[in-house]
Amino acid sequence: MATNVFRLSALALSVVSVLSSSYVWADDAADDPISSIEKITVMGEKTERSLKDTTSSVSVISAEQLASGQYLSVSSAIAEIPNVVVLSGAVPDIRGVSGNGAATGFNSFTGGAKARVSTIVDGVIEPFVADLTGDTGLWDIAQIEVFRGPQSTSNGRNSIAGSLFIKTNDPSFDWDGAARLGYRNQSNFVDSAIMLTGPILDEQLAFRITAQNVDGDTYNKGLNHETNPATYDLNELKTQRFRSKFLWQPNQNDDLQIMYSYAFNKETGDTGRKYFEGQDPWAYIPVFQRDMTTESGTHSVKVDYQLDNSSSIDLVVAIMGYDWGFDSYEPLPEYQSSVRMDDDSTMIDAKYNFGLDAPGLKGFIGFAHFQRTQDFGSQGATVYSGDDRSDSDAIYGEVSVDVGAQYRVIAGGRVEKEKQRRDFAMQSRTGLVGDKLNTDKTIVLPKLVLQYLYSDNTTISASARRGYNSAGGAMSRENEYYYFDEESVNTYELTLRSSLDSGNVNISANAFHNNYDGYQSSNKQRRITNIDEVVTSGVEFELYTMLSADLQLKGGFGLLKSEIKEADPSFGDVKGNELNSAPAVTANVALTYWFHEDLSMGLSSNYVDDYYADFENSADRIAGDYMLTRVNADYENEQWRISAYVNNLFDEKAVTVKEPPGWYPTGYAGVADPRTVGVSVTYFF
Repeated sequence: MATNVFRLSALALSVVSVLSSSYVWADDAADDPISSIEKITVMGEKTERSLKDTTSSVSVISAEQLASGQYLSVSSAIAEIPNVVVLSGAVPDIRGVSGNGAATGFNSFTGGAKARVSTIVDGVIEPFVADLTGDTGLWDIAQIEVFRGPQSTSNGRNSIAGSLFIKTNDPSFDWDGAARLGYRNQSNFVDSAIMLTGPILDEQLAFRITAQNVDGDTYNKGLNHETNPATYDLNELKTQRFRSKFLWQPNQNDDLQIMYSYAFNKETGDTGRKYFEGQDPWAYIPVFQRDMTTESGTHSVKVDYQLDNSSSIDLVVAIMGYDWGFDSYEPLPEYQSSVRMDDDSTMIDAKYNFGLDAPGLKGFIGFAHFQRTQDFGSQGATVYSGDDRSDSDAIYGEVSVDVGAQYRVIAGGRVEKEKQRRDFAMQSRTGLVGDKLNTDKTIVLPKLVLQYLYSDNTTISASARRGYNSAGGAMSRENEYYYFDEESVNTYELTLRSSLDSGNVNISANAFHNNYDGYQSSNKQRRITNIDEVVTSGVEFELYTMLSADLQLKGGFGLLKSEIKEADPSFGDVKGNELNSAPAVTANVALTYWFHEDLSMGLSSNYVDDYYADFENSADRIAGDYMLTRVNADYENEQWRISAYVNNLFDEKAVTVKEPPGWYPTGYAGVADPRTVGVSVTYFF
């Protein structure tokens, strides 16, 4: 495929002509406009370490970047990260690897597979069912960490492509509060949110309570069929979020902290995958319509206990109830289906840390238990039901040893035993069809890192690690239940982290090579089948700096090459082809100028090269090749923050998914959000 040379050259020139930023901004631009990679803490690998000492390829999105309300969802916030592609209603595709994997759509019910990219909020894994839903609304978030490449040694099987780690803010023993009201024109969304934190017992018990309500209409031009009038607003989208945290330090003892959290999230309406009729996607006529509901309630307890100067214990226990479903809307009532999934899970993660006062020899060892039960069913035009129980137990750990003054060896791994029992039955024209899925597997996932401490400010690393995803089953279009094997990946990376000029210039780079064995994907018959061998390689590069006391420039790029080495004949002649959703180039650049300490303005662009939507690399399924631009202005003092922004400034007609006529007579397309103008006002008290 030919890259748009003009767009790419303009963006590349902006990136390489000056030093620009990663995805981390300072908490107070006027006082400390650059937060160096030595000060940024990464938490998503079962331990806290600086970004400079983190070998995994990770981008960190800070609270400052999310504060304006410019991003409506987690998906929109991470869409500009190099080598990440976000598609409608899907877990992000990372380094060309489908985030949904075998868990897409109906397969999520027939086989109960997990997505390839895990989402973890405050240490608790979020479920994924069929479509990505429930991620609208961003409020009171400390940071989002986006890991590229397998994180299976940290999180288990559902992180073979990467992970998202979201940290929300904790209670404070100082009184603090905030309230925000925002509006965006394109979809008429109103975003209202509030936060209050403070002490209940001085230096012993503190609380934090947050609530958010997002209410509006999507740009979907829903079709109201005269033969079956709709009984609900076809393009309405509502989100309610509530979170409470209570932090207890018995007897004002900083060595022991116990935190209880409760989180409630509910999203209803026009969400999930949004595909529009192919002849004119920007008329926003949907090819299917659903009223979707995602609701969850999570209770969790987190214990941090400092045993002595050298060791500590961390414990997280969580119970989650997760309900997902939709009611389809069709021209005739008899064509409609009502689908429900009830997912209940329990997790326990206990970790012992040692060597806290001896940086030359330190590490941790932990135990993780996870149990999930599901009950699901569909009524109406499609009738099926089933239940599932999945269990896993794992021992994981890591040890870091300094070898001399400039070398460090980090060895780690995870041994996990997992079981899944799933019953699925569907009513077909020929009778009841289905089968039982019964898997039982013990897996070993090692990790090895060699670090060269070139200087106090620069670290160079080489690493190898293994990722894994389980075998499973699914129902074919011919109503035949079938099975597929597990998939695994060996990943090799070179890492550079450097903080120069007293932290004013920060460089983060990773070069990677991934070798997939048994890559799970849908073949020409829409069956999940293992591809014998897939190889991906590339680079992620991010850097940032202050060009002057008032001017910040940041940017980054991702380069990616993917190739199918060997494949089952059912895929057709795909040997040598690229993976789908694997653009060769992704890049971004952003400029922020402070007129004075209270007022700033920013301009940013991100580019996504063209990519194929299938393994056959069909010319009529090419998407991508777009550049989206944002502009924003922020005024902030001790009591107020007023933000205004325009997303997709030039109203780019960007296609993210393209399917030619076939199953749908006009074909369909997924598109980037149209130009959106918004404003938000936040009051701090």
